[in-house]
Amino acid sequence: MNPTLTIIQKEQEIIDKIFPSNDFNVPNLPTWIDEALISYWQQNLFHLHYLPKILIDEKMSLPADYERPGKYFLRQIQKGNIPAASQWLSGKWILVDGRDKPAKKVVWISTHDLKFIEKLGLRPKNYFKQWQRQSHQQEYLTDILQQKGFGSRFCLSINDIEEIKPFIHGFLKLPNNVKVRLPTLLEYNYLGNIFYKQWATTSNWEWFEDKFKNQQHLAGGSDSLGCCGSEPNDFWSTILTFRPLVEL
Repeated sequence: MNPTLTIIQKEQEIIDKIFPSNDFNVPNLPTWIDEALISYWQQNLFHLHYLPKILIDEKMSLPADYERPGKYFLRQIQKGNIPAASQWLSGKWILVDGRDKPAKKVVWISTHDLKFIEKLGLRPKNYFKQWQRQSHQQEYLTDILQQKGFGSRFCLSINDIEEIKPFIHGFLKLPNNVKVRLPTLLEYNYLGNIFYKQWATTSNWEWFEDKFKNQQHLAGGSDSLGCCGSEPNDFWSTILTFRPLVEL
């Protein structure tokens, strides 16, 4: 069978199973995506999925084993600290880095722990970011990370991630008008529940695209698909990583 049709059929079956009371029709993939490109992405552990346009809240009927977004996330949306749009899936095709999240193998050190030392003019991040103890499988970012002084995807701030997005865009062979970003918490939650349950099995955290009070970004994924916190764009941690997502 045509691999494109196989992907569409698979996504349709999954959506019908998870949301049986809704009538979602999975559309065709964008016309610029061909079999060769799909094969290239799959070889590099990037996978296509369709996200139905749907609001997921505490009232939504979901399978019993579906881990919902945490109460903190929902409460902050109600308070207006997180945009209400963060509670919706996009209704679009996405391409996501489907790698496992590495297990926590280092001590938890972050910007907050080293503020005093940094005030003395020292830069301890330059040491910790070179650690290579928590590498992602089949890592395609090794060269660009090393160019920036990193030994792995950990210890990168949102600002650091912005600097390597052009490389990711080129590596994935994307058109100029297609944007590389991070998953939202809801996307991470949905994809993790259905396709990537391993994401909830390690204590490491991942950056999310969602903004908190328009000044910070959410992060989550520590032993859970629903937990989250927020940190400034220049925050970094030895147990905070990231994965790219592309909205097609």
